[in-house]
Amino acid sequence: MTRPPIPRSADDVTARWMQQALGAGRASERAPIKEIILEEIDARAGVMGTVLRCHLTGEKNAGGIPDSVIVKLPGTNAGNLRMSRRLQMFRREYDYYTLAAPLSPVRSPALLYGDLDSGSNRFVLVLEDLKEMQTLSQLEGASAAQARIALRTLARLHGTFWNRGDQPPLNRIYDVLATRRRAALQLAYLANLPPALERFGSLFSPAMRNLAQAYGPRIAAHIGAIAAGPRTLIHGDARLDNILFPATPGEAEAAAAREGQEEVALIDWQVSGLSTPLYDAAYFLGSSVTTEVRRRVERDALTEYTEIIRNTGVEGFTLDQCWRLYRECTLGRLLAAVLVCGGLDLGDDRGREMAEVGLQRTLAAIEDLDADEFLPAPAPRFSRAGAFAALSRGAYGLLNRLRQ
Repeated sequence: MTRPPIPRSADDVTARWMQQALGAGRASERAPIKEIILEEIDARAGVMGTVLRCHLTGEKNAGGIPDSVIVKLPGTNAGNLRMSRRLQMFRREYDYYTLAAPLSPVRSPALLYGDLDSGSNRFVLVLEDLKEMQTLSQLEGASAAQARIALRTLARLHGTFWNRGDQPPLNRIYDVLATRRRAALQLAYLANLPPALERFGSLFSPAMRNLAQAYGPRIAAHIGAIAAGPRTLIHGDARLDNILFPATPGEAEAAAAREGQEEVALIDWQVSGLSTPLYDAAYFLGSSVTTEVRRRVERDALTEYTEIIRNTGVEGFTLDQCWRLYRECTLGRLLAAVLVCGGLDLGDDRGREMAEVGLQRTLAAIEDLDADEFLPAPAPRFSRAGAFAALSRGAYGLLNRLRQ
């Protein structure tokens, strides 16, 4: 069946378009769709994309048509779209669903249809609607039990793809730690640090402000140090807003006790790729639980994480290595936090509150774990790395003066 054009906006998601999409994706080849009703299920998702729940009605007695599906399209904010293009976010999510999801041990919505045009940065995904599941409050944070469930789920994902980046299909997946991307990430961080400090500077203690400024010219070196360790497929945005739990409270915990695995699903794979496995753990524990819960649960959660990694067949990975890499990745969380807080249009008051709470928890984790230990030493002045670091510092100083 002919593939329909990629919708430019929600207005293009019509009953006819949906019929063509589901037919091309072999999700429905039966009676035509009579009516479609669109519902924007989360306006906050417009930070990077548009997410619609599409209620479908077929002809009388028609079968094979789902009651509802989820459609993902690019967002409308021009600045955020520029960042999505630079980071290839839409391709990364498309590649996850088309290449990695069929091999993944964790649940995600089934892909019913997808299309991507990298040249125009347009894409569309039609996904299974997991409406029987729900997200938890990012602001309230996960409980200790929920946090451990999330870490066990991530461990199964990481262990399955551990150090398989040179094998199909992972050799076609976005490499987050690629050498050619390190300089660009360093410059992006330094460009966004002044506005991040301007917006959220009150959250940085003097020590954390100094660390954030010292980290900028050394990001490429820090990424290089992390890249020397294990790599796997990561989610990249492992926070509560992207983890679906059963709608019945306690059902995930009960299922885990009965069957030995969790009934949760991961959504929103736009920053997935090959990277260091403990980044997901550092991201989740540093943003999706309160600081008090993180302090109480992180050691036990990472002990379970290490055991699951070993049970997938990975040899030689110890708890000490896991803990060290977790602390090292916690320092690396500064990069994403600054890009979000300084580079994105956060939308409404809730978007700003989400960024603020996440930043507070991240900075607390960095201090608690003495993650500044992993700040690379300055590069020799007359080396290539030293010259680039000096250039980066100069660019940061210039941007700061211009803003002032």
